[in-house]
Amino acid sequence: MTSPARWAGGGLLLAAVVTACQERLTSPAECPALCPGGSAQVFDTVIPAQALRDSSFPAFADRANGYVDRGQGVALLASNGFAASEDRAIYRFTPRSESIPVRDTLRSYTVDSVLLGLTLVARDTLVNGLKVYLYRLPAAVDSTRTFTDIEPLLTDASLIDSVAVPDSVNTGAINAILRGPDVAKVALPAGGDSVLAIGVRIAAESPTGIRLGSLASHGAAVFTRYVTVDVPDTGAVRSQVLNLPTTFNTFVTQAPVEPVDSLLTVGSEPASRALIRFALSNEFLDSATIVRATLELTPVRPIISLPTDPSVLQTIAVVGDLGAKSPLVDTLDTRFTLRDTLPPVQSDTLQVEVTRIVQFWQASRSRPQSVFLRMVPEAATFARAVFFSTRSHVPGDLLVAPRLRIAYQRSFPFENP
Repeated sequence: MTSPARWAGGGLLLAAVVTACQERLTSPAECPALCPGGSAQVFDTVIPAQALRDSSFPAFADRANGYVDRGQGVALLASNGFAASEDRAIYRFTPRSESIPVRDTLRSYTVDSVLLGLTLVARDTLVNGLKVYLYRLPAAVDSTRTFTDIEPLLTDASLIDSVAVPDSVNTGAINAILRGPDVAKVALPAGGDSVLAIGVRIAAESPTGIRLGSLASHGAAVFTRYVTVDVPDTGAVRSQVLNLPTTFNTFVTQAPVEPVDSLLTVGSEPASRALIRFALSNEFLDSATIVRATLELTPVRPIISLPTDPSVLQTIAVVGDLGAKSPLVDTLDTRFTLRDTLPPVQSDTLQVEVTRIVQFWQASRSRPQSVFLRMVPEAATFARAVFFSTRSHVPGDLLVAPRLRIAYQRSFPFENP
């Protein structure tokens, strides 16, 4: 039988233990054996991309996997002396019909006037005096034509019309209307060439560029003819409007970017994407709390965008590493699809905040530590980014290859009891 004295002693001992580690809301804790020792420290480290495992993939490498070829983007480029590129836009319309049905009878017609309509998607709003020139091109023009093929064809003899764009007009319709003798400049005689193709160049008070609507954006050029049809059995004359939509469009550039194995090309035309791989150790990922992670990319030359119409670099987490065909996370998921708006001229190291992507790698070791880079809108922007890669050979100890700069905390040390 337990004596009252022993119960009292046990009670005092239990009270002492509880009291020794009780929570006090108005004073510091008194549990030195359980409280962490030291103070939090943030460390900084630079982790280079995996050597020889970063690559560029142009559109022709994988057109079936969402890559965008020249002329297939949401806009076409036209420019004059612009530092980014010198470009000419091209449209080709559906063939004309030699007759139209009136009262269940196919009848010939006479073209009275013509409207050629373009859609201005974007321009540099700081440049005035924009003028758009339209030229007639051979009907057989196609995607194999280059700048050197097209430029000699844009002569005074082939000029259809020019349109002065008011300085106040930044987007919207640009129309050229032809009447009287000018209609012959776009004539499609019966039995002859039944397809109209046009080339577009521009001029302005200073070098600049514009982006024009395309088939992909449902804003391609329209060839509208206003015609009259003589109906001889009734003596009536019927007015008709005939629309010939664009069936093909593209643009040509004077100095296309040729991807180089030792560099990473992002954007341009056809659109290229870059895949960059890293190899963070499990020990690091297990013992570090990521405070901030920044992807650093060094441009080979300045990246030039159209002022007041900036380009966007996307950095996208990879779900499965299959090279050019790698599946990506949902690009609408802003946690793992990062958008960085580029300035008109990007010369310094480009820094992309990728903390959530690195934390995404921490959450599961099965996820590839890879990111894709692409320029949007693809194949429809003036920005052409070329970065140094792990294959680049740069004199000296310059750090130019893709790299992660990570600020992290180590697991907090606890004292042994």
